[in-house]
Amino acid sequence: MNFIKTLVILLLLIIAAIYGLLFTPQGNSLLKPIIEDEISKKVSIPVKLDTFMLNIENFKIVLTMNDKSYIAAKGSLNILAQSLKVFYDIKIDELSNLKKLIGKKLNGSLNTNGTIKGDRYIIHIDGKTNFANSDTLYHIELKDYEPQNIKTTIKHMQIDRLLYTINQPIYTNGTADIKADIKSLELEKLDGYVISKISDSTLNPEPFKNEFNISIPSDITINVDINTKLKNTKAISNINVSSTINNLSSKVFTYDLKKNSIKADYSLEIPNLDKLYFFTNKHLQGDITITGNVKRAEDLMHLTGHTDTLGGAIDFTLKNKTLKVNIKNIQTIALTDMLLYPHIFDSIANAKIDYDVNSKKGTLHAELYDGQILPNELSFLIKQFTNFDITKEIYEHTVLDTNIDNKLLHSNLHMKSRYTEISTKDAMIDLEKETIDTKLNINIKKSIIPVILTGSLTKPSIKIESDELIKKRAIKEIEKKLPEEIKNSPLKNLIKNLF
Repeated sequence: MNFIKTLVILLLLIIAAIYGLLFTPQGNSLLKPIIEDEISKKVSIPVKLDTFMLNIENFKIVLTMNDKSYIAAKGSLNILAQSLKVFYDIKIDELSNLKKLIGKKLNGSLNTNGTIKGDRYIIHIDGKTNFANSDTLYHIELKDYEPQNIKTTIKHMQIDRLLYTINQPIYTNGTADIKADIKSLELEKLDGYVISKISDSTLNPEPFKNEFNISIPSDITINVDINTKLKNTKAISNINVSSTINNLSSKVFTYDLKKNSIKADYSLEIPNLDKLYFFTNKHLQGDITITGNVKRAEDLMHLTGHTDTLGGAIDFTLKNKTLKVNIKNIQTIALTDMLLYPHIFDSIANAKIDYDVNSKKGTLHAELYDGQILPNELSFLIKQFTNFDITKEIYEHTVLDTNIDNKLLHSNLHMKSRYTEISTKDAMIDLEKETIDTKLNINIKKSIIPVILTGSLTKPSIKIESDELIKKRAIKEIEKKLPEEIKNSPLKNLIKNLF
Protein backbone atom coordinates (compact mmCIF):
# COMPACT_ATOMS: atom_id res chain seq x y z
CA MET A 1 0.00 0.00 0.00
CA ASN A 2 2.71 2.51 1.02
CA PHE A 3 4.79 1.45 -1.96
CA ILE A 4 1.97 2.12 -4.46
CA LYS A 5 1.13 5.41 -2.76
CA THR A 6 4.80 6.43 -2.90
CA LEU A 7 4.98 5.43 -6.55
CA VAL A 8 1.91 7.49 -7.47
CA ILE A 9 3.11 10.59 -5.61
CA LEU A 10 6.58 10.20 -7.11
CA LEU A 11 5.16 10.02 -10.61
CA LEU A 12 2.92 13.03 -10.09
CA LEU A 13 5.69 15.12 -8.52
CA ILE A 14 8.01 14.32 -11.37
CA ILE A 15 5.38 15.18 -13.95
CA ALA A 16 4.14 18.33 -12.20
CA ALA A 17 7.64 19.72 -11.74
CA ILE A 18 8.77 19.40 -15.31
CA TYR A 19 5.71 19.12 -17.46
CA GLY A 20 5.58 22.68 -18.64
CA LEU A 21 9.33 23.09 -18.99
CA LEU A 22 11.04 19.89 -20.00
CA PHE A 23 8.79 17.86 -22.28
CA THR A 24 11.23 17.90 -25.18
CA PRO A 25 13.76 15.13 -25.87
CA GLN A 26 16.55 17.50 -24.87
CA GLY A 27 14.79 18.33 -21.63
CA ASN A 28 14.21 14.65 -20.95
CA SER A 29 17.94 13.98 -21.36
CA LEU A 30 18.77 16.76 -18.94
CA LEU A 31 16.34 15.56 -16.29
CA LYS A 32 17.02 11.83 -16.58
CA PRO A 33 20.29 11.67 -14.55
CA ILE A 34 18.83 13.92 -11.85
CA ILE A 35 15.82 11.62 -11.33
CA GLU A 36 18.05 8.54 -11.45
CA ASP A 37 20.28 9.99 -8.74
CA GLU A 38 17.34 10.87 -6.45
CA ILE A 39 15.86 7.38 -6.73
CA SER A 40 19.27 5.78 -6.05
CA LYS A 41 19.36 7.54 -2.69
CA LYS A 42 16.16 5.75 -1.63
CA VAL A 43 17.17 2.15 -2.42
CA SER A 44 20.17 0.03 -1.46
CA ILE A 45 20.98 -1.37 -4.92
CA PRO A 46 22.13 0.17 -8.20
CA VAL A 47 19.29 1.65 -10.27
CA LYS A 48 19.16 2.81 -13.85
CA LEU A 49 16.55 4.91 -15.56
CA ASP A 50 16.61 3.07 -18.88
CA THR A 51 13.72 4.99 -20.39
CA PHE A 52 12.49 8.47 -19.60
CA MET A 53 10.22 10.02 -22.20
CA LEU A 54 7.89 12.91 -21.52
CA ASN A 55 6.09 15.08 -24.02
CA ILE A 56 3.05 17.26 -23.97
CA GLU A 57 0.59 14.34 -24.06
CA ASN A 58 2.38 11.11 -23.14
CA PHE A 59 5.14 9.72 -20.98
CA LYS A 60 7.05 6.47 -20.52
CA ILE A 61 9.38 5.47 -17.69
CA VAL A 62 11.36 2.23 -17.25
CA LEU A 63 13.50 1.93 -14.13
CA THR A 64 15.65 -1.18 -13.65
CA MET A 65 17.23 -2.35 -10.42
CA ASN A 66 19.98 -4.94 -10.14
CA ASP A 67 19.14 -6.38 -13.59
CA LYS A 68 16.28 -8.46 -12.12
CA SER A 69 13.76 -5.87 -10.96
CA TYR A 70 12.02 -3.08 -12.77
CA ILE A 71 9.30 -0.47 -12.52
CA ALA A 72 7.65 0.44 -15.81
CA ALA A 73 4.95 3.03 -16.36
CA LYS A 74 3.49 4.63 -19.43
CA GLY A 75 0.40 6.68 -20.12
CA SER A 76 -1.18 9.93 -21.08
CA LEU A 77 -1.50 13.33 -19.39
CA ASN A 78 -3.92 16.23 -19.69
CA ILE A 79 -2.41 19.30 -18.12
CA LEU A 80 -5.55 21.38 -18.47
CA ALA A 81 -7.79 18.81 -16.80
CA GLN A 82 -4.95 17.86 -14.46
CA SER A 83 -5.65 14.19 -15.14
CA LEU A 84 -3.65 11.13 -16.03
CA LYS A 85 -4.02 7.57 -17.23
CA VAL A 86 -1.15 5.24 -16.42
CA PHE A 87 -0.39 1.60 -17.13
CA TYR A 88 2.17 0.21 -14.69
CA ASP A 89 4.09 -3.04 -14.42
CA ILE A 90 6.28 -3.70 -11.40
CA LYS A 91 8.58 -6.61 -10.69
CA ILE A 92 10.67 -6.61 -7.52
CA ASP A 93 12.97 -9.60 -7.25
CA GLU A 94 13.97 -8.93 -3.62
CA LEU A 95 11.83 -6.67 -1.47
CA SER A 96 14.55 -6.34 1.16
CA ASN A 97 16.35 -3.97 -1.21
CA LEU A 98 13.55 -1.45 -0.70
CA LYS A 99 13.90 -1.22 3.09
CA LYS A 100 15.07 2.41 2.94
CA LEU A 101 12.13 3.34 0.74
CA ILE A 102 9.41 1.36 2.58
CA GLY A 103 10.70 1.86 6.11
CA LYS A 104 10.70 -1.81 7.16
CA LYS A 105 12.35 -5.04 6.08
CA LEU A 106 10.39 -7.26 3.71
CA ASN A 107 11.49 -10.49 2.05
CA GLY A 108 10.71 -12.31 -1.16
CA SER A 109 9.50 -10.99 -4.47
CA LEU A 110 6.53 -9.03 -5.78
CA ASN A 111 4.87 -8.78 -9.18
CA THR A 112 1.99 -6.40 -9.79
CA ASN A 113 0.50 -4.53 -12.71
CA GLY A 114 -2.55 -2.43 -13.42
CA THR A 115 -3.83 1.05 -14.22
CA ILE A 116 -3.91 4.42 -12.49
CA LYS A 117 -6.62 6.83 -13.60
CA GLY A 118 -7.78 10.13 -12.18
CA ASP A 119 -6.99 13.74 -11.44
CA ARG A 120 -5.74 15.90 -8.58
CA TYR A 121 -8.93 15.20 -6.59
CA ILE A 122 -9.41 11.47 -6.94
CA ILE A 123 -7.31 8.65 -8.36
CA HIS A 124 -8.43 5.09 -9.08
CA ILE A 125 -5.91 2.26 -9.01
CA ASP A 126 -6.88 -1.17 -10.35
CA GLY A 127 -4.44 -4.02 -10.43
CA LYS A 128 -3.49 -7.59 -9.69
CA THR A 129 -0.57 -9.15 -7.85
CA ASN A 130 0.93 -12.50 -6.85
CA PHE A 131 1.79 -11.28 -3.33
CA ALA A 132 2.61 -14.30 -1.09
CA ASN A 133 1.89 -16.63 -4.04
CA SER A 134 -1.72 -15.42 -4.14
CA ASP A 135 -4.09 -14.51 -6.93
CA THR A 136 -5.09 -11.00 -5.86
CA LEU A 137 -7.18 -8.26 -7.43
CA TYR A 138 -7.36 -4.82 -5.87
CA HIS A 139 -9.09 -1.48 -6.36
CA ILE A 140 -7.88 1.59 -4.46
CA GLU A 141 -9.24 5.12 -4.46
CA LEU A 142 -6.98 7.97 -3.40
CA LYS A 143 -8.46 11.31 -2.35
CA ASP A 144 -5.84 14.01 -1.91
CA TYR A 145 -3.38 11.16 -2.31
CA GLU A 146 -4.71 9.33 0.75
CA PRO A 147 -6.42 5.92 0.39
CA GLN A 148 -10.14 6.22 1.06
CA ASN A 149 -11.75 3.21 -0.55
CA ILE A 150 -10.24 -0.26 -0.92
CA LYS A 151 -11.68 -3.36 -2.51
CA THR A 152 -9.68 -6.53 -2.79
CA THR A 153 -10.14 -10.22 -3.47
CA ILE A 154 -7.26 -12.41 -2.34
CA LYS A 155 -7.32 -16.07 -3.30
CA HIS A 156 -5.07 -18.89 -2.08
CA MET A 157 -2.50 -16.72 -0.34
CA GLN A 158 0.21 -18.94 1.16
CA ILE A 159 0.46 -18.12 4.86
CA ASP A 160 4.05 -19.29 5.21
CA ARG A 161 5.02 -17.03 2.29
CA LEU A 162 3.13 -14.14 3.88
CA LEU A 163 4.99 -14.59 7.20
CA TYR A 164 8.29 -14.82 5.35
CA THR A 165 7.49 -11.72 3.31
CA ILE A 166 6.69 -9.59 6.38
CA ASN A 167 9.82 -10.93 8.11
CA GLN A 168 8.07 -13.01 10.79
CA PRO A 169 8.77 -16.57 12.02
CA ILE A 170 6.95 -19.23 10.01
CA TYR A 171 4.45 -20.25 12.69
CA THR A 172 2.12 -22.01 10.27
CA ASN A 173 1.36 -22.79 6.65
CA GLY A 174 -1.93 -23.22 4.80
CA THR A 175 -3.90 -20.86 2.60
CA ALA A 176 -5.88 -17.69 3.22
CA ASP A 177 -8.73 -16.21 1.20
CA ILE A 178 -9.79 -12.62 1.89
CA LYS A 179 -12.49 -10.41 0.49
CA ALA A 180 -12.64 -6.79 1.60
CA ASP A 181 -14.73 -3.74 0.74
CA ILE A 182 -13.66 -0.75 2.83
CA LYS A 183 -15.49 2.43 1.93
CA SER A 184 -13.74 4.64 4.48
CA LEU A 185 -10.37 4.28 6.21
CA GLU A 186 -10.79 7.42 8.30
CA LEU A 187 -10.38 6.31 11.91
CA GLU A 188 -13.47 8.07 13.23
CA LYS A 189 -15.59 6.98 10.25
CA LEU A 190 -14.56 3.43 9.44
CA ASP A 191 -17.01 1.75 7.07
CA GLY A 192 -16.85 -1.59 5.32
CA TYR A 193 -16.30 -5.30 5.79
CA VAL A 194 -13.56 -7.93 5.61
CA ILE A 195 -14.22 -11.67 5.15
CA SER A 196 -11.27 -13.94 5.90
CA LYS A 197 -10.85 -17.69 5.69
CA ILE A 198 -7.79 -19.79 6.57
CA SER A 199 -7.84 -23.40 5.42
CA ASP A 200 -5.79 -26.47 6.35
CA SER A 201 -3.20 -24.55 8.32
CA THR A 202 -0.63 -26.76 10.07
CA LEU A 203 1.37 -25.31 12.96
CA ASN A 204 5.14 -25.45 12.77
CA PRO A 205 6.62 -26.57 16.15
CA GLU A 206 10.08 -25.02 15.75
CA PRO A 207 9.22 -21.29 16.03
CA PHE A 208 6.84 -21.96 18.94
CA LYS A 209 9.76 -23.60 20.75
CA ASN A 210 12.17 -20.82 19.84
CA GLU A 211 9.85 -17.87 20.51
CA PHE A 212 7.69 -19.10 23.41
CA ASN A 213 9.53 -22.20 24.72
CA ILE A 214 6.41 -24.29 24.04
CA SER A 215 6.71 -27.75 22.53
CA ILE A 216 3.69 -28.45 20.34
CA PRO A 217 2.82 -31.53 18.25
CA SER A 218 3.58 -31.41 14.55
CA ASP A 219 0.08 -32.50 13.50
CA ILE A 220 -2.06 -29.59 14.78
CA THR A 221 -4.23 -28.29 11.92
CA ILE A 222 -6.39 -25.16 12.09
CA ASN A 223 -9.25 -23.69 10.05
CA VAL A 224 -10.39 -20.11 10.67
CA ASP A 225 -13.42 -18.07 9.54
CA ILE A 226 -13.59 -14.37 10.43
CA ASN A 227 -16.31 -11.97 9.29
CA THR A 228 -15.52 -8.38 10.26
CA LYS A 229 -17.62 -5.25 10.00
CA LEU A 230 -15.93 -1.85 10.25
CA LYS A 231 -17.99 0.87 11.91
CA ASN A 232 -16.78 4.22 13.25
CA THR A 233 -13.67 3.37 15.30
CA LYS A 234 -14.42 -0.34 15.71
CA ALA A 235 -13.81 -3.62 13.95
CA ILE A 236 -16.59 -6.02 14.99
CA SER A 237 -15.94 -9.66 14.15
CA ASN A 238 -17.59 -13.05 14.26
CA ILE A 239 -14.79 -15.60 14.72
CA ASN A 240 -14.74 -19.39 14.42
CA VAL A 241 -11.55 -21.39 14.88
CA SER A 242 -11.52 -25.17 14.62
CA SER A 243 -8.47 -27.34 15.13
CA THR A 244 -7.48 -30.91 15.93
CA ILE A 245 -7.34 -29.88 19.60
CA ASN A 246 -10.15 -27.41 20.23
CA ASN A 247 -12.93 -25.29 18.81
CA LEU A 248 -12.97 -21.59 19.68
CA SER A 249 -15.64 -19.09 18.71
CA SER A 250 -16.63 -15.51 19.44
CA LYS A 251 -19.99 -14.16 18.31
CA VAL A 252 -19.05 -10.52 18.88
CA PHE A 253 -15.34 -9.72 19.05
CA THR A 254 -14.97 -5.94 19.14
CA TYR A 255 -11.66 -4.18 18.65
CA ASP A 256 -11.63 -0.42 19.11
CA LEU A 257 -8.77 0.90 16.98
CA LYS A 258 -8.82 4.32 18.62
CA LYS A 259 -8.70 3.04 22.20
CA ASN A 260 -6.66 -0.08 21.32
CA SER A 261 -9.10 -2.12 23.41
CA ILE A 262 -10.87 -5.47 23.04
CA LYS A 263 -14.26 -6.63 24.26
CA ALA A 264 -15.51 -10.10 23.32
CA ASP A 265 -17.43 -13.19 24.29
CA TYR A 266 -15.93 -16.62 23.71
CA SER A 267 -16.72 -20.31 23.75
CA LEU A 268 -13.90 -22.84 24.01
CA GLU A 269 -14.58 -26.54 23.44
CA ILE A 270 -11.92 -29.20 24.03
CA PRO A 271 -13.30 -32.63 23.05
CA ASN A 272 -10.26 -34.57 24.30
CA LEU A 273 -8.29 -33.09 27.19
CA ASP A 274 -5.45 -35.54 26.68
CA LYS A 275 -4.49 -33.67 23.51
CA LEU A 276 -3.33 -30.84 25.78
CA TYR A 277 -0.52 -33.00 27.13
CA PHE A 278 2.09 -30.91 25.29
CA PHE A 279 0.95 -27.93 27.40
CA THR A 280 -0.07 -29.52 30.72
CA ASN A 281 2.65 -32.21 30.72
CA LYS A 282 0.03 -34.50 32.27
CA HIS A 283 -2.35 -36.99 30.73
CA LEU A 284 -6.00 -36.09 31.27
CA GLN A 285 -9.31 -37.75 30.46
CA GLY A 286 -12.62 -36.31 29.31
CA ASP A 287 -13.79 -33.12 27.63
CA ILE A 288 -14.65 -29.58 28.66
CA THR A 289 -16.50 -26.53 27.34
CA ILE A 290 -15.77 -23.07 28.74
CA THR A 291 -17.72 -19.90 28.00
CA GLY A 292 -16.99 -16.38 29.12
CA ASN A 293 -15.95 -12.85 28.24
CA VAL A 294 -12.71 -10.99 27.78
CA LYS A 295 -11.86 -7.31 28.09
CA ARG A 296 -8.51 -5.74 27.37
CA ALA A 297 -7.58 -2.09 27.65
CA GLU A 298 -4.38 -0.16 28.19
CA ASP A 299 -4.04 -1.08 31.88
CA LEU A 300 -6.61 -3.87 32.20
CA MET A 301 -6.86 -7.53 31.29
CA HIS A 302 -10.13 -9.06 32.48
CA LEU A 303 -11.13 -12.63 31.60
CA THR A 304 -14.10 -14.57 32.94
CA GLY A 305 -15.05 -18.20 32.39
CA HIS A 306 -17.71 -20.74 33.30
CA THR A 307 -17.94 -24.47 32.76
CA ASP A 308 -20.41 -27.12 33.85
CA THR A 309 -18.14 -30.06 34.52
CA LEU A 310 -17.37 -32.91 36.92
CA GLY A 311 -21.03 -32.98 37.98
CA GLY A 312 -20.87 -29.37 39.20
CA ALA A 313 -19.69 -25.98 37.98
CA ILE A 314 -16.47 -23.95 37.90
CA ASP A 315 -16.29 -20.16 37.52
CA PHE A 316 -13.11 -18.14 37.27
CA THR A 317 -12.02 -14.54 36.90
CA LEU A 318 -8.58 -13.37 35.78
CA LYS A 319 -8.02 -9.66 36.43
CA ASN A 320 -4.55 -8.62 35.36
CA LYS A 321 -2.35 -10.97 37.42
CA THR A 322 -4.97 -12.16 39.93
CA LEU A 323 -6.88 -15.41 39.29
CA LYS A 324 -9.91 -16.34 41.38
CA VAL A 325 -11.64 -19.72 40.94
CA ASN A 326 -14.95 -20.77 42.51
CA ILE A 327 -15.77 -24.50 42.39
CA LYS A 328 -19.25 -25.70 43.30
CA ASN A 329 -20.61 -29.20 43.87
CA ILE A 330 -18.11 -31.16 41.82
CA GLN A 331 -17.78 -34.92 42.31
CA THR A 332 -14.39 -36.01 43.60
CA ILE A 333 -14.61 -39.31 41.71
CA ALA A 334 -15.18 -37.41 38.45
CA LEU A 335 -12.16 -35.24 39.27
CA THR A 336 -9.90 -38.22 39.94
CA ASP A 337 -11.13 -39.81 36.72
CA MET A 338 -10.17 -36.65 34.81
CA LEU A 339 -6.73 -36.65 36.45
CA LEU A 340 -6.36 -40.42 35.92
CA TYR A 341 -5.85 -40.96 39.65
CA PRO A 342 -7.24 -43.99 41.54
CA HIS A 343 -10.56 -43.65 43.39
CA ILE A 344 -9.84 -42.86 47.04
CA PHE A 345 -12.62 -40.62 48.32
CA ASP A 346 -16.20 -40.10 47.15
CA SER A 347 -17.81 -36.78 48.04
CA ILE A 348 -19.20 -33.48 46.81
CA ALA A 349 -16.66 -30.67 46.91
CA ASN A 350 -16.74 -26.88 46.98
CA ALA A 351 -13.53 -24.87 46.74
CA LYS A 352 -12.10 -21.39 46.29
CA ILE A 353 -8.71 -20.63 44.77
CA ASP A 354 -6.82 -17.32 44.89
CA TYR A 355 -3.70 -17.32 42.73
CA ASP A 356 -1.15 -14.77 41.52
CA VAL A 357 -0.16 -15.58 37.96
CA ASN A 358 3.14 -13.70 38.11
CA SER A 359 4.47 -15.14 41.38
CA LYS A 360 2.69 -18.49 40.84
CA LYS A 361 1.61 -18.47 44.47
CA GLY A 362 -1.82 -18.72 46.01
CA THR A 363 -4.22 -20.52 48.33
CA LEU A 364 -6.93 -23.16 48.04
CA HIS A 365 -9.73 -23.69 50.55
CA ALA A 366 -11.95 -26.73 49.96
CA GLU A 367 -14.89 -28.16 51.88
CA LEU A 368 -16.18 -31.64 51.09
CA TYR A 369 -19.51 -33.06 52.19
CA ASP A 370 -20.91 -36.54 52.85
CA GLY A 371 -17.63 -38.15 51.94
CA GLN A 372 -16.75 -41.81 52.03
CA ILE A 373 -13.34 -43.46 51.80
CA LEU A 374 -13.37 -46.04 49.02
CA PRO A 375 -11.69 -49.45 49.29
CA ASN A 376 -7.97 -49.07 48.69
CA GLU A 377 -4.64 -50.31 50.00
CA LEU A 378 -4.74 -47.97 53.01
CA SER A 379 -8.25 -49.00 54.08
CA PHE A 380 -7.24 -52.66 53.69
CA LEU A 381 -4.17 -52.25 55.91
CA ILE A 382 -6.13 -50.38 58.58
CA LYS A 383 -8.69 -53.16 58.69
CA GLN A 384 -5.88 -55.72 59.04
CA PHE A 385 -4.44 -53.89 62.02
CA THR A 386 -7.63 -52.76 63.77
CA ASN A 387 -10.38 -55.01 62.45
CA PHE A 388 -12.23 -51.77 61.68
CA ASP A 389 -13.65 -51.04 58.21
CA ILE A 390 -12.99 -47.35 57.65
CA THR A 391 -14.89 -47.40 54.33
CA LYS A 392 -18.19 -47.67 56.24
CA GLU A 393 -17.72 -44.21 57.78
CA ILE A 394 -19.44 -41.08 56.46
CA TYR A 395 -17.45 -37.86 56.69
CA GLU A 396 -20.09 -35.17 56.77
CA HIS A 397 -17.64 -32.26 56.60
CA THR A 398 -14.02 -32.32 55.44
CA VAL A 399 -11.80 -29.22 55.28
CA LEU A 400 -8.68 -28.87 53.16
CA ASP A 401 -6.44 -25.76 53.19
CA THR A 402 -3.55 -25.55 50.75
CA ASN A 403 -0.76 -23.07 50.08
CA ILE A 404 0.29 -23.09 46.43
CA ASP A 405 3.90 -22.35 45.52
CA ASN A 406 4.26 -22.90 41.79
CA LYS A 407 3.83 -26.68 41.50
CA LEU A 408 4.35 -27.43 45.18
CA LEU A 409 1.25 -27.80 47.39
CA HIS A 410 1.46 -27.66 51.19
CA SER A 411 -1.84 -28.81 52.74
CA ASN A 412 -3.62 -29.23 56.05
CA LEU A 413 -6.51 -31.71 56.15
CA HIS A 414 -9.16 -32.47 58.75
CA MET A 415 -12.02 -34.94 58.41
CA LYS A 416 -14.27 -36.47 61.05
CA SER A 417 -16.88 -39.20 61.14
CA ARG A 418 -18.80 -40.95 63.92
CA TYR A 419 -15.93 -43.20 65.03
CA THR A 420 -12.86 -41.74 63.26
CA GLU A 421 -10.91 -38.55 62.83
CA ILE A 422 -8.22 -38.06 60.16
CA SER A 423 -5.83 -35.12 59.98
CA THR A 424 -2.52 -34.05 58.51
CA LYS A 425 -0.40 -30.92 58.69
CA ASP A 426 1.86 -29.56 55.96
CA ALA A 427 1.34 -32.45 53.59
CA MET A 428 3.52 -31.87 50.53
CA ILE A 429 2.46 -32.67 46.96
CA ASP A 430 4.78 -32.01 44.00
CA LEU A 431 2.62 -31.68 40.89
CA GLU A 432 5.58 -31.62 38.55
CA LYS A 433 7.01 -34.88 39.91
CA GLU A 434 3.53 -36.17 40.86
CA THR A 435 4.73 -37.21 44.31
CA ILE A 436 3.36 -36.98 47.86
CA ASP A 437 5.02 -36.83 51.27
CA THR A 438 2.79 -36.68 54.33
CA LYS A 439 1.92 -38.20 57.67
CA LEU A 440 -1.74 -38.96 58.39
CA ASN A 441 -2.97 -39.25 61.94
CA ILE A 442 -5.92 -41.63 61.87
CA ASN A 443 -7.85 -41.75 65.14
CA ILE A 444 -10.16 -44.78 65.37
CA LYS A 445 -12.20 -44.95 68.55
CA LYS A 446 -9.52 -42.94 70.36
CA SER A 447 -6.69 -45.14 69.08
CA ILE A 448 -4.26 -43.14 66.93
CA ILE A 449 -2.69 -44.82 63.89
CA PRO A 450 0.10 -42.78 62.26
CA VAL A 451 0.35 -43.48 58.51
CA ILE A 452 3.21 -42.28 56.25
CA LEU A 453 2.41 -41.71 52.55
CA THR A 454 5.37 -41.15 50.21
CA GLY A 455 6.19 -41.55 46.53
CA SER A 456 3.89 -41.56 43.52
CA LEU A 457 0.54 -39.78 43.76
CA THR A 458 -1.15 -42.57 41.83
CA LYS A 459 0.36 -45.37 43.92
CA PRO A 460 2.08 -44.07 47.05
CA SER A 461 4.08 -46.14 49.46
CA ILE A 462 2.05 -46.70 52.67
CA LYS A 463 3.73 -47.28 56.00
CA ILE A 464 1.79 -47.69 59.22
CA GLU A 465 3.75 -46.84 62.37
CA SER A 466 2.45 -49.91 64.16
CA ASP A 467 4.58 -50.24 67.30
CA GLU A 468 2.06 -48.57 69.57
CA LEU A 469 -0.80 -50.37 67.87
CA ILE A 470 0.86 -53.78 68.31
CA LYS A 471 1.55 -52.98 71.95
CA LYS A 472 -2.11 -52.16 72.63
CA ARG A 473 -3.23 -55.28 70.78
CA ALA A 474 -0.81 -57.47 72.78
CA ILE A 475 -2.04 -56.00 76.07
CA LYS A 476 -5.63 -56.62 75.07
CA GLU A 477 -4.93 -60.24 74.11
CA ILE A 478 -3.09 -60.87 77.40
CA GLU A 479 -5.92 -59.29 79.37
CA LYS A 480 -8.35 -61.74 77.80
CA LYS A 481 -6.32 -64.69 79.02
CA LEU A 482 -5.63 -63.46 82.55
CA PRO A 483 -7.41 -65.26 85.41
CA GLU A 484 -10.22 -63.27 86.99
CA GLU A 485 -8.34 -62.88 90.29
CA ILE A 486 -5.39 -61.20 88.46
CA LYS A 487 -7.65 -58.97 86.34
CA ASN A 488 -9.05 -57.49 89.53
CA SER A 489 -5.65 -57.09 91.26
CA PRO A 490 -2.71 -54.62 91.05
CA LEU A 491 -0.81 -57.26 89.07
CA LYS A 492 -2.82 -56.21 86.00
CA ASN A 493 -1.12 -52.77 85.86
CA LEU A 494 2.27 -54.38 86.44
CA ILE A 495 1.77 -56.58 83.40
CA LYS A 496 0.79 -53.51 81.28
CA ASN A 497 3.95 -51.73 82.32
CA LEU A 498 6.02 -54.56 80.94
CA PHE A 499 5.11 -53.23 77.49
